[in-house]
Amino acid sequence: MEKISIEWVIIGMALITYFTRVSGFWLAEKTGKLPEKVENTLKYIPGTIIISIIAPAVFAQGTINAMASFACFLISLKSDNIVIVMVTGVAIVALMRNYIPL
Repeated sequence: MEKISIEWVIIGMALITYFTRVSGFWLAEKTGKLPEKVENTLKYIPGTIIISIIAPAVFAQGTINAMASFACFLISLKSDNIVIVMVTGVAIVALMRNYIPL
């Protein structure tokens, strides 16, 4: 059996990835307008994916990181400034690790 070069594997995977992305647009175009409930549901998918990736990592790190993440979440609801949110999280983690034993 002949060995496949890495270049052909990369090209093949690129084509498969491209096909899966394009086929979704093609299918949506062929089916016409989606029902409003489906469109509203699809709007929330990116946020739920991010939460499903972040939440296990946050809680696996312990109480301090979970509390800092929750504080960042609350601050982000009130402020659109990402720098303020990040500084809040870092400050809470630093203070709790150094001054409050948990």
